[in-house]
Amino acid sequence: MEEKEISGDLGSESNNQESNNLVSEEDSKDVSETLVDINEEIDHYKSIAQRAQADLVNYRNRASQEIEEARRAVRVGVISRFISIVDDLERAVANVPEEAQTEWTEGVELVLRNLEKVLELEGVSQIESLGKSFDPREHEALLFEENSETEDGLILNVIQQGYRLNEKIIRPARVIVSKFTEQENQEDESSKQEEK
Repeated sequence: MEEKEISGDLGSESNNQESNNLVSEEDSKDVSETLVDINEEIDHYKSIAQRAQADLVNYRNRASQEIEEARRAVRVGVISRFISIVDDLERAVANVPEEAQTEWTEGVELVLRNLEKVLELEGVSQIESLGKSFDPREHEALLFEENSETEDGLILNVIQQGYRLNEKIIRPARVIVSKFTEQENQEDESSKQEEK
């Protein structure tokens, strides 16, 4: 009887092992499915974190660009005000009355030179215009003067000086531009007018 009990115990143990194997296979399938789900979730949150980090970097870049543009706008605004003062001082120097004291005129000229030096240190320079070809990016044509002696599009006179800050135009030069006319055309027109 002992043998039967032993063999009976062995049979139940093998059944237990088989059931344990079945349970462990089911558990391993559940565990592997759970691991796959966890890995997918990790990848999902990792991509969300990467997008958030990229958005933060882009936001910082945009914010720094906006701050820099605001600084440039303020700088151009302040410099433009100083340029109008330079214009006023240049007019004052050009129209000094003869009876004015030389010390006073020298003082005004000194103020003008100092202001021009300060603007130059800030990167402001005058646009060279007189005798140059008309460039619509740098010049604003106020008048066209017909002339048979100069070529077409040549700047004859500067009414208001133009300025640039580094390479950016702050204010275009206001100029008078030549318009070439042939002598023959002028003679034909004058003879037509005489006939009338």
